[in-house]
Amino acid sequence: MGYRLLTTRQGDMRRIALLDEKRLLEYYQENAEETSVVGSVILGRVERVLPDVKAAFVKIGLKLNGFLPLKEAESFHKTCGSASLMSGQDILVQVKKAPKGGKGAFLTRDIAFPGQYVLLMPNNRFVGMSKRIECAEDRQRAKRIGEKIAGDRFGVIVRHAALFASEQDVVEEAETLWQRWLEISQKSTCIKAPALMYSEPEMTDVLLRDYSARHEIAQEQGDEAWQHARVDTQLSEALGRRVELSDGGSLIIDEREALQTIDVNSGRLVKAQDGMSLALMENLSAVDEIARQIRLRNLSGIILIDFIDMDTEAERQQVLEKLSQAVADDRVKNVIHGFTRLGILEMTRKRTGDSLRDLLTEPCGACRESGRIKRG
Repeated sequence: MGYRLLTTRQGDMRRIALLDEKRLLEYYQENAEETSVVGSVILGRVERVLPDVKAAFVKIGLKLNGFLPLKEAESFHKTCGSASLMSGQDILVQVKKAPKGGKGAFLTRDIAFPGQYVLLMPNNRFVGMSKRIECAEDRQRAKRIGEKIAGDRFGVIVRHAALFASEQDVVEEAETLWQRWLEISQKSTCIKAPALMYSEPEMTDVLLRDYSARHEIAQEQGDEAWQHARVDTQLSEALGRRVELSDGGSLIIDEREALQTIDVNSGRLVKAQDGMSLALMENLSAVDEIARQIRLRNLSGIILIDFIDMDTEAERQQVLEKLSQAVADDRVKNVIHGFTRLGILEMTRKRTGDSLRDLLTEPCGACRESGRIKRG
């Protein structure tokens, strides 16, 4: 299955759209003066350490100090120890989540450099593989490749794409990422904090890196391709609460401060088929669009999905399995936790930036921010 990567310019802004045939899957905006800080490695300075909340605030050169948990992954502490941080100390950190509202960036000392074939982690020695690698034989092969290239120098997660590349290409990429870390580490000893040490490449390069091993990607530029693909129309539709489904049903999507909710409403189906209940058929038919909307709207954090009530655990398991498959291609990490006692599906998705709503709209001052208006 191929993807289309469209780009166009609107003033100083570069607009980027990723499509599966005609359906818009992801949308990004890049402004030369407002680059994303997610993934950046920064030499920061510890401003305050708060043992009671097990965190530190770190000066990283932004308006708000970054929030750094004192506890990292066990593999990090096994390698780097658990020595206490001190105010005034300079440390290398990476931005995991961008600042939002009145909250500063979320930071980590367990730095990771993503490549097409591997994710390299210089501050731990964990060797693992992508969850997309399911076959036992492939997992053994990935583990062997990871152990070979890491050589107890760094940690590494072997990505699914590595299985379709030559071992030499995987080794060379890992060595390039390792050299990047060595240069950053050395440079950090002779400059003043706070200082930006590394930032992620342009979004088009990130998308090619993350998807080209699994999909053929056709790149197109200009307004004609953009308009022909109805990108702006699909963006406008994605800003609404209601999404119409092909079977006559609908989704109601609400973004809230603490969580996101998706409600599945029944459609015009009146008769079950193939031995399935009507509720199961309608829920299964909604799954692909649910996964697309989560990805397109860049929903993150806690996501609750209220499917139409099903009678058996076997039916709920079918919905879980299809949803897992539907979100598997998303380059952003999704974790499906299962159904609650009330029959609500719980999942989480890593926050990598603003949601589509926050990117394209702003709170309306005239109605005390209960509504939203388009930016600019």
